[in-house]
Amino acid sequence: MHIDWSIALASVIVGFTVGLTGMGGGALMTPILLIFFGVNPTAAVSSDLVAAMVMKPVGGGVHIRRKTVRWELVRWLCLGSIPAAFAGVLLLHASGDSAVV
Repeated sequence: MHIDWSIALASVIVGFTVGLTGMGGGALMTPILLIFFGVNPTAAVSSDLVAAMVMKPVGGGVHIRRKTVRWELVRWLCLGSIPAAFAGVLLLHASGDSAVV
């Protein structure tokens, strides 16, 4: 397996920023992969999503354990974001994956 140290370094910088702010991983890493490393848009988005899928449950678990989660706010966030995520996938599929990114 080949390790691309420049992508690893970019990931460290983005991870540190996300650790400080609690947000922005996809908003930072996906454009970095596209612009600086020439990664295919579909591969950049999907790879970042899978990495987030591994990391976010850990962060969520920490906040649940510390009782910092406002569950009523979670319900409202899910009410808007889950249907919008499905709509985004439908739009991407309908337009061809390179048209939206």
